[in-house]
Amino acid sequence: MSLRKAFRRSSLIRFHHRRSFLVGPASLAVACLALLLLVLPFNCAAQDSHSLNLNVQVLSLSPPRLKIEGARAGPTRNWSFLNSYAGVTGLGERIENLRLADASGTDIPVRKLAPVEYEAESAAIRFSYEVKLDAPVNPTDASHVSWLAKDYGFFALGDLLPLMNEPGGHAAQTLVRFSMPAQWRIAANETQGADGQFVLTETERAVFFAGPGLRERRERIGSLELAFVTTGEWSFADEEAASMAASVIKDYAEKLGGVPGTRAMLMLSPFPSQVGADRWSAETRGGTVTLLSGKSPSKTAALAQLSVPLTHELFHLWIPNGLALDGNYDWFYEGFTNYQAMRAGMRLNFLSFQDYLNSLGRAFDAYLLEADRDKYSLPDASQRRWTNSTALVYHKGLLVAFLYDLQLRSQTGGKHSLDDVYKELFQRYRAPLKRTDGNAAVINALSAQEKMKDFVRRYVETASAIELAQAIAPFGLRAERPAGFRTHVSVADSLSRSQRDLLRKFGYNDEPQRARRK
Repeated sequence: MSLRKAFRRSSLIRFHHRRSFLVGPASLAVACLALLLLVLPFNCAAQDSHSLNLNVQVLSLSPPRLKIEGARAGPTRNWSFLNSYAGVTGLGERIENLRLADASGTDIPVRKLAPVEYEAESAAIRFSYEVKLDAPVNPTDASHVSWLAKDYGFFALGDLLPLMNEPGGHAAQTLVRFSMPAQWRIAANETQGADGQFVLTETERAVFFAGPGLRERRERIGSLELAFVTTGEWSFADEEAASMAASVIKDYAEKLGGVPGTRAMLMLSPFPSQVGADRWSAETRGGTVTLLSGKSPSKTAALAQLSVPLTHELFHLWIPNGLALDGNYDWFYEGFTNYQAMRAGMRLNFLSFQDYLNSLGRAFDAYLLEADRDKYSLPDASQRRWTNSTALVYHKGLLVAFLYDLQLRSQTGGKHSLDDVYKELFQRYRAPLKRTDGNAAVINALSAQEKMKDFVRRYVETASAIELAQAIAPFGLRAERPAGFRTHVSVADSLSRSQRDLLRKFGYNDEPQRARRK
């Protein structure tokens, strides 16, 4: 997959694990460091023509500014940078003072053709430029792109480095060294040598968490080691957050039949600007989960808030990042994952059964607000995710997942559920196998379940409307939406034995109500 295509999505589709490290500040004198930045990449390039060699230096914290120097795998006249990612635009406008040179170090004139497009007078291999790294105006964009604040920041190499789309331009590995302010450290789910240099094989998926006060804890879940890294003060202890994340991973490992690798890293950070306590934003790239959260003074409220993104984002370590699937099947790995995260929340006692029903009602209201809600199939909506179909991917996808799970459990007497589809996908398409089309693989897996082919054709492959009240009534649930009010989903007053047995599999417990009636 090309870098341009990969960076149209917020959750990338491959899982790659590296060793996790925290790195101390550089100890070289200023003069020696300057010499290293000028010489090291080019010496390395001469030793290994298949390596991309980089030095990343923090020039200033206020204003936030980086300098990036390096040598690429092969020479080219055409140079470009990523300009948009996950709905964040104007990324190329951050690049300034681009200088290019040939293998001998001779400067090559370069002209700017467009905001992110440059042309060298002759083929160049060495590069140097500066990056303005202010935090995004929209705080929720901060989990998706690079930024730097006075106390911490994130470096996502995919939006910082030149794109390499031409034949021979891709490097087999990337060697990167960081020069940070005094007392700053770096955390990453990547391999690091004894000399402090990181070795990357999936450069565009590498994310580095930087700051002077980074703290790390490790939890082991089977064969997977989870590194939890955070900064700042929270109303909960680090070990409580790390333990919660480990419990979520353990739950998914049991449901899916294994862990997605040997290492993963969860980076928890405050937003770079003030936001409400209930705000959060996250992204999972490979084995790295970046989570930004608002702060609540209440420990109970803060942990409850943290459980929501954890159950969703940690699932991405398996789906889609643990699968060898390509294409825009966001409706499944985002929308259906929203539903699976709710189910995990109930199993782990983060959510009650009524919380679960309330979430379904809110998703239905959000779906009804979309003018084009029944214009596109779910795969078509995924193609338009970053334009005008985000709500359909998440909210309609969640509702279809719920109705699918409800119907499948009902038809099989509770013997099969949506969990079986996920388990089959993880076992059948587990990376690193030969990659295949995600939409086709998922639709086939959903359709293969007992008597579910017509359902999949109706709600996934075509743009059928969801009539929630009508769809859930046969299963002992009701959806009411009085004029001017939100949709309220609840259990019917009277249930048959089969309806009661079915709802109990979803977490419904009618014993307290029956005791009160007695």
